[in-house]
Amino acid sequence: MRYILHDWLDDDAARILDVIRQAIADDGRLLVVEQLIQPPNDGTAAKFSDLNMLVAAGRRERTHDEFAALFERAAFHVERVVPAGAHWVIEATPV
Repeated sequence: MRYILHDWLDDDAARILDVIRQAIADDGRLLVVEQLIQPPNDGTAAKFSDLNMLVAAGRRERTHDEFAALFERAAFHVERVVPAGAHWVIEATPV
């Protein structure tokens, strides 16, 4: 999935992941491409996107920990997060 979860509040994003969890094989892998909010003075593009999402749609970008908690709610475990330019690929497996 690319740029899907950032458009949704946590409860709605968790429901999207719940549906995927029901459909994915137990040995499957979910790849999600999103922007991640980085520590201060890092990753300014994601921070500007976060501000834009907040103002325009009442939504937001998430940090690594926020994504991990969201995936956990839907019975996924974040295996790794890999930088891909201005984006990040989050690899998760079913729990």
